[in-house]
Amino acid sequence: MDCILAPDACAQMNRCVENIEKLQLCNKEKFFVSYADVPMKADETALAHYVRQMRLRVLAPLSEVYGIDVSDGALRQAVENQNRINGLITEIGSFRKEENPPITGYEFAVLCLATYSCPHDLLIEKLEETLAEVRQRKPDEKSPFRARVLLAGSELDSPELIKLAEEAGAYVAVDRFCFGSFPERQPLLLTEDEDVLTQICRQYMMRGQCPRYMNTEKIEERKAYIDSLAKEYRADGIIYQYLKFCDYWGYEQAASTHIMRQEYGYPILSIDHPYSVGSSGQIRTRIQAFVESIEIKKLQKGAK
Repeated sequence: MDCILAPDACAQMNRCVENIEKLQLCNKEKFFVSYADVPMKADETALAHYVRQMRLRVLAPLSEVYGIDVSDGALRQAVENQNRINGLITEIGSFRKEENPPITGYEFAVLCLATYSCPHDLLIEKLEETLAEVRQRKPDEKSPFRARVLLAGSELDSPELIKLAEEAGAYVAVDRFCFGSFPERQPLLLTEDEDVLTQICRQYMMRGQCPRYMNTEKIEERKAYIDSLAKEYRADGIIYQYLKFCDYWGYEQAASTHIMRQEYGYPILSIDHPYSVGSSGQIRTRIQAFVESIEIKKLQKGAK
């Protein structure tokens, strides 16, 4: 690594980064660590703080240490490249709306993770090729999945949980988790009448669905957003997953599972898991039981 740009948010991650820094685990000559304080509310005061933190803790050190161009022109070009990636991954993901989709949730998750970790100039051509392939795919005549689900929750940078869910019969038709495609893949729209960094920060802050945002409007918005995605992608139920010891999502998951079940009427499964899910037999069994409960409710509804 050349540097670590860390948010001052999760205590566990902060201690991890602190150890890397204090123990000098990276011996590159110019290696540095920078902590940025990110807002817990979404309003204009928080936005001003957010912009200032990004300028001081991200752009300034990258420019000073590595000579990276952080001008408005460079930021606009970065946004243009990001929007191109966003458009491609969104179009690929839209195939999940189909009754018998030509792409699995697991395959899409792998592609989505690539967009977070691969250089854009190397990735765009590959995504274009993948989109062309998906358009030509012919899915199995009969879908192997027994239910469509929305997968929501905290950090998930391993697609193994999605693979496990789909092996248990639950097609992950739409995602709303950290490192997923919603809402992060909406385009960034820039105008000429405002500072570029401010526009970028405002859009990420206002559309962000992280439970770190604790103002009432954001709390209510998160439930409504899950509901709208579930309707758009015709999800039969919702799986909330969260990484053990992620306090923000721990509280959010406890409230959301109750609200989405009682007030919105969705079948809900709540899962907490370690960082590495692997092939957990316990989680597989719980997902299988959840799929069966959805099938029973469908039968009961059809019998009325």
